[in-house]
Amino acid sequence: MDKSLYSKIKIEDAGEICRRIIEDASSQANNILANAKKEASNILNEARQEADNRKKDILKRHELEVGQIKQKIFSTINLEKKRLSLEEKSEFIDIIFEKVKVMAMEFRKNPGYRGFMEKAICEGIEVVGASEADVLYSTIDEKLINEDIIKNIKGAALNFKKSGFKDIGVIVQSRDGSRIYDNTFSARFKRLHDEIYMDLLKGEF
Repeated sequence: MDKSLYSKIKIEDAGEICRRIIEDASSQANNILANAKKEASNILNEARQEADNRKKDILKRHELEVGQIKQKIFSTINLEKKRLSLEEKSEFIDIIFEKVKVMAMEFRKNPGYRGFMEKAICEGIEVVGASEADVLYSTIDEKLINEDIIKNIKGAALNFKKSGFKDIGVIVQSRDGSRIYDNTFSARFKRLHDEIYMDLLKGEF
């Protein structure tokens, strides 16, 4: 074979090989590029989906936190309203109690005060349970403690003594001082204070 012809064939074969290589490389490059674009699109979509999911989670968490804050605020407001209501009631009850104390002092002028004193003395004697007892009364009631009222009190040998307190009622104690019963208005009121206070607090006014 002619050497020049052989060389020509060789050159043509090399050109074909190069062309094919270039075509294959271009095709592969196009495939790689298409796959890369597809992968990038998938990654982008996944990122968007993840971002949407995170956004939803954040919004949901924020809504929950806002709901909890609202609940705390309303709870605080309700407690404050209740506290103010109780304070207002408490102030009103204190006013009532002060008025009751004033009325108690004015009760001395009432015709029924004599009967109240007799009853207070009898209750004191019964509680103390002594055959001999001292009855302490206010100097303000000195005119009331006379022979008539003393004769009406039975059940024990009594010794009536003036005392420095100004309260209505009496204090009864056994002669040896071992037992004592404070039956003045203040003491009676103190014993009933909590019960009366709670009853008034529960009431509507």
